[in-house]
Amino acid sequence: MLPAWVGVVSAISLMIIALAALLGGTAIIVTALNVRWALKALKGAAGPAIADVRQLISSIRTEADALVGASRDVRQRIVRAADAAEERLTALDSLAEVMQEELEETAIDAAATMRDVRRGLSVWRFGRKLLKRKKRQ
Repeated sequence: MLPAWVGVVSAISLMIIALAALLGGTAIIVTALNVRWALKALKGAAGPAIADVRQLISSIRTEADALVGASRDVRQRIVRAADAAEERLTALDSLAEVMQEELEETAIDAAATMRDVRRGLSVWRFGRKLLKRKKRQ
């Protein structure tokens, strides 16, 4: 058999181990509660900042969408203006071609008229010369 003091020492050591386990468990629970409290505090402090950042991101997104829309509108206006300018240049080119043809025809008609006037004057002078000769004779 074992001496009596072995049972007493074993009971005391078992009680010390149990107390250590209880203290360790209590410390773990307290630490977990402190971590939970710290996370809530951090969330409380960071929550408004996160909300502000989300609102800022939303504002930036809205502004970017508006900028894209304005850019698209400006690009469409530029394309329409370029198309209108091209149409006007085409019309101006057509007008220039018609004017050139008309001027060429007018120049040809004027040259033909001048030639006819010169021939008429030549015939008239010739007729005058003939009449002067007949009067002398």
